[in-house]
Amino acid sequence: MATGPDYTFACPECDESMSVNASMRDALVEHGCVVCGTSVTPTVFSSSPAGE
Repeated sequence: MATGPDYTFACPECDESMSVNASMRDALVEHGCVVCGTSVTPTVFSSSPAGE
């Protein structure tokens, strides 16, 4: 089973971008951006291609 990143997060406020897995995605949606604290929605995540 793959344990690599599943999504790419791009903060709409501070432009921070990072690869995250599904549980980190859920935490970001619940708590906001780890850099600037802005609230985020699932729409700021894009799927990472398989194998990356």
